[in-house]
Amino acid sequence: MNSTATRTEPAPAPAAARSHASMHLLMLFATCCWAANIVAGKEALVGFGPLALAQLRALGAALVFLLVFLVWPGKPRLELSGRQWWLMAVLGLSGVTLNQLFFIGGLARTSVAHTGLIVALGPVMVLVLSCALRLEPLTALKLTGMLVSFGGVAVLTVGHGGQTNGAHWQGDLIVLASSAVFACYTILVKGVSDRYDALTLNTLVFGLGALLLVPAGAPAVLGVRWSSLPSPVWWSLAYMIVFGSVAPYLIYAFALTELAASRVSAFSYLQPVIATALGIWLLAERLTVRAVAGGALILLGVYLTERER
Repeated sequence: MNSTATRTEPAPAPAAARSHASMHLLMLFATCCWAANIVAGKEALVGFGPLALAQLRALGAALVFLLVFLVWPGKPRLELSGRQWWLMAVLGLSGVTLNQLFFIGGLARTSVAHTGLIVALGPVMVLVLSCALRLEPLTALKLTGMLVSFGGVAVLTVGHGGQTNGAHWQGDLIVLASSAVFACYTILVKGVSDRYDALTLNTLVFGLGALLLVPAGAPAVLGVRWSSLPSPVWWSLAYMIVFGSVAPYLIYAFALTELAASRVSAFSYLQPVIATALGIWLLAERLTVRAVAGGALILLGVYLTERER
């Protein structure tokens, strides 16, 4: 750059600024949906086992996406090569199959507060993978943020062998695995989000993800006692399908076409706060000192990594 230049950078175009503002509002709505989805998942687990709930949520969302795709005017023709189908299968495996197995399996074994806090590690998990793949450099501040965040996870999980306020270290670690595979999905889907519209992308990802869940989930679904399910369980399942999957995943894929993956993931700051508040209000969970201390470290670590980026 010429050091004698006095030109100022042009201001962002008003249309672009409005577009980014709209994306941020949409991501805020999606974050609220996902936070409430943790509570809905807890309620749905009263009637369904984790495998059955994962299968039903993925299959229900896949059917809704397919229905909308079929009736949507001007939809593109699906002409994918063999390599593109394999990529979609990997996206379905990471973003739906493994993500749902780990998320719901972990939620069944831990509390809403712990789940929300560990999900908030999303930006850190994206950073870890990005640095491992050499997509961005690893600096001292980024490394410090990673260590602080994982120290927060250690505070949540270490030191109690049994259940504390519905939380268990095994459930915490399973939810951590969910965050890891979703970080893989975030990086992979960012690379293809400009080639497919959000509806097409999610129809393919959820359809393939639901199919890949069948070997583990179908037997569990067949064992559900449908006649004994109370109405709150049905409403919770419906919420998980529409507002826990369809709406936020569409927003998520759409936002990635306008915002950086790290910026989109940063909205997970709010998710543990909203989820914890809803857990206390609706499920009578107690906010423990361990959750406050671990959560503070996790969010501090996320802040440090995002500040550096």
